[in-house]
Amino acid sequence: MVEGGRKGRAGAGRGGNRQLRRLPSPRSSGVYRNCRQRKNNHPALRAAPGKNEAVAFPAAISHHVVMIPPPLASMPIAIHPCARLGILVLVACCVWPVPATWAAAAGVTVEDDATTASEPLSPVDAYFEAATRPGGGADAAALGIAVVRDHAADALVLDTLAWGILTDETLLHRDLPLALRAARLAHQVTGGTDVEVAETLARALVMTGSRDDGIAMHRRAIDLCGDDPSTRLVLREILAEYLQPPADPGPTDGAVIRRIEAEACGLIASGRAVTVSRLLDDADVSPCRLEPVAAAAAPLTSEQLFEKVRRSVVVMAALEPAAEPGRYEVTLATGFVIHASGVVATNFHVVDAPESPVLVAMTADGVVHPVTKLLAVSPFADLAICQLDGADALPPLACVSGARPGQRIHALSHPDGGLYTLTDGILSRYFVHRADGQAKTMFTTTADFAVGSSGGPLVDDRGNVVGMVSSTLAVYAQDAEAAGRRLHERPDDSGDSGDEPAGDEATAVSDGPLLPGDFQMGLNMCVPAADILRLIGGEASAGQ
Repeated sequence: MVEGGRKGRAGAGRGGNRQLRRLPSPRSSGVYRNCRQRKNNHPALRAAPGKNEAVAFPAAISHHVVMIPPPLASMPIAIHPCARLGILVLVACCVWPVPATWAAAAGVTVEDDATTASEPLSPVDAYFEAATRPGGGADAAALGIAVVRDHAADALVLDTLAWGILTDETLLHRDLPLALRAARLAHQVTGGTDVEVAETLARALVMTGSRDDGIAMHRRAIDLCGDDPSTRLVLREILAEYLQPPADPGPTDGAVIRRIEAEACGLIASGRAVTVSRLLDDADVSPCRLEPVAAAAAPLTSEQLFEKVRRSVVVMAALEPAAEPGRYEVTLATGFVIHASGVVATNFHVVDAPESPVLVAMTADGVVHPVTKLLAVSPFADLAICQLDGADALPPLACVSGARPGQRIHALSHPDGGLYTLTDGILSRYFVHRADGQAKTMFTTTADFAVGSSGGPLVDDRGNVVGMVSSTLAVYAQDAEAAGRRLHERPDDSGDSGDEPAGDEATAVSDGPLLPGDFQMGLNMCVPAADILRLIGGEASAGQ
């Protein structure tokens, strides 16, 4: 399993890489640890870069900072002028921390989690750690006052604090008056001559209700651009939004996911949550005997198909304890409604999280429901039938068997946290998978899916479910001697070697470490709808 570019723990450990997506907590992601500083040409903000410090960029593109290790500083790197605190670090398209083995190959030192955990927090880091923590509002307020008091002459600290408060979407406690105070002080320290500090103050004024003063300050920032046309254009575009605010486009995927996390924590606090260990203890492998939904017969356009299936797809989320007390990591996956009474189908490896205090599903209307019972499970088929609390009259999808290789199918899921993403392709082939004395039929598809897609439906042109996303298997070219062999990616930290490649084409893997060569293709493996029908006690009906 790959989590946003990092290796992570697998689910059930069967049949390839499970398509879950785990989101790191704001602190563990290193947003403020690695991206909190910036450099520009103003003396009050300038410092000589040292080991693992920020490399100076022209003022036009250095706002609130990009951390580039010195060994990579000479590489050609394109950074958008709008880059802001904690938004991105672009090094060969990497936007998450790279594995240590990759970094070593590039000659870059990457701190491991143990080293990072032992580092003392800077005052600004400590503030944002508290501001992103549930119940951390009082601590954040006290820390913020201390930062402004103790660093009243440090424009870098003040500006970074203000910009983070104004723009960071992960904050649970946003102190706009503190941001305005810090921005005013930074502006005074720089003598009103720094374009980026002026921009921060302008935004603080606008967001605290002093719109006219904010617009005037933003115009000053534009005047400070000098011979930097790129920054001037960026600031002019922002000014146009201040003058005529655009309609709110709605929440980002990240904001929706944070709301799911917050509501899941609320369910725990209210006592409505059922722990996943209890769900698993009470689960049964016998069919749960649900009445199957009648298959649809009329073909749909792509637009109609998306809207029909979207209404029935849910966002599955489990909270798993993080290293820090009281914090959680959110694991995202997909599921879909198969009965109007709030019954959802997903993968078994999605619910196989016994340490989680709650498992929830957000339906398409935005309501977050706790899973209160596993009606039936099949670990080997990688299926789980879940009962949601407080959900009724949900639009279900019909399951049909009999889809054929070459048939066009569509996947709707949440790859890498991209909520409700529709992809399509064909059913590539059926194959038999054997392990531990059991055998099952699966199929592969050319429809794309990724981390976060686990449990998502594969549907035909009528919106009938023909299968469920399960896992992926990467195929690599190796050296000439081993050409054509397939390397089965093993999940990190699981201690489970996983299954060998399925089917009669499975090939032996030589002793010793296998180093993959060029990536060739990914096999997207799915559970047939016939297995879902068997688990709910329905007949395996042929597709229309």
